[in-house]
Amino acid sequence: MFMNHLTFAPYDSQRDHEVGQLFRDYSHKNHQLEIMGVSKERMVKYLEKSLSKPNMRSISLRGNGQLVGLIALQSLPWMSEHFGLRMFAVPHLLARSDGPLIHVRLLRYVIEEFQDVDFLDCRVAIDDIYTAHALEMCDFRYVGTEIYMGQVLESLCPPEPHPDYEIKPCTFVERNQVVQIAGETHVHNRFVYDPIIHKNAANSLYKRLVTNCFEDHQFDVLVAHSRGEIQGFIITKMNPAFGQEMGPLSGSLDFIGVRPEARNRGIGAALNQWALYHLAEKKAVFAAVRTLANNYAALATCLRTGFSITSTSLHFHKWIRRPAVHHRVLQPYSRDAVEG
Repeated sequence: MFMNHLTFAPYDSQRDHEVGQLFRDYSHKNHQLEIMGVSKERMVKYLEKSLSKPNMRSISLRGNGQLVGLIALQSLPWMSEHFGLRMFAVPHLLARSDGPLIHVRLLRYVIEEFQDVDFLDCRVAIDDIYTAHALEMCDFRYVGTEIYMGQVLESLCPPEPHPDYEIKPCTFVERNQVVQIAGETHVHNRFVYDPIIHKNAANSLYKRLVTNCFEDHQFDVLVAHSRGEIQGFIITKMNPAFGQEMGPLSGSLDFIGVRPEARNRGIGAALNQWALYHLAEKKAVFAAVRTLANNYAALATCLRTGFSITSTSLHFHKWIRRPAVHHRVLQPYSRDAVEG
């Protein structure tokens, strides 16, 4: 596509009213919407509204009098504090083009003009070839492939109790054990596969992420007890804001961990079943989960407990400046750690 008079500017809903068409034309998540029972038009409206959120920065690119591309950045505040850099996700990178060059222009504009951006984190649908090509042209680093799965929740009965372990809500005094298990078991994540990040910093990051869930009302933590100690945990999340906008109330299974010595005893599947029952009790009608494509144990557990694959995404990092954190280790659980 050849264009003259290309103009970059902050997104303006009045001027850039064609943004809805960019979202409509993006077909790579249509199957996921169908599985969820969400109409494309309602999703378009939801995404348009999200561009005006306080934590979102969006840039439009106009050429020959029309909107030809848009990039949105979403701030990542606690991760920024952890690494000592200003970090952003890229939830939207859209272009009306028959190649990757508009995507490249948008990415390079952000990299060159936004002096307060140190890191970009971008997921792209696996069949969105132009965007993936643009990220490679701009020296983004591939750090893994994510599988997205979902299932419709019907009226569920409580899972059958198991004689060897009991699953129940996590108590305050058990939180240290959950954080410890998270550090030992959450080895399939994009930061572990990013060679710029030291292993200790990656492990500490996910221990902190789990710690942050304890006092956030959107999250619930279930634990599996056996022989007087916790053998595993699972964290669920409700998404009421999305449900209010889109209709079906949805939830997700965000983190799961089972001690290595307790694996192959059915604990992971039982935690999934109880988590799904817990979400159904909260009136969720759809549950989602995502994991890296090489986390075969998690994939097998999810498929055994009713999930089906809805989409696949490639994950890329761009470190404009290198992280300052190398060996930060999370201290034992405390209220101050969570509130910070």
